[in-house]
Amino acid sequence: MNNSLKISIITVSFNAGSTIEDTIKSVISQSYDNIEYIIIDSASTDNTIDIVESFKQEISYFISERDKE
Repeated sequence: MNNSLKISIITVSFNAGSTIEDTIKSVISQSYDNIEYIIIDSASTDNTIDIVESFKQEISYFISERDKE
């Protein structure tokens, strides 16, 4: 497989503690090697941030901040 093209996958979340781990595992289990994985969180107040942090070595970029109104 030619993995020269970078694929960016972006996950947006807010209080997704019940589903974010499955989402992350699905992305990192892909066989394509050249993936940039970005997670944008809207200042979750549940355990979402803790779960994302536990996978930080697999995530290219993570930010958690309130949405602008």
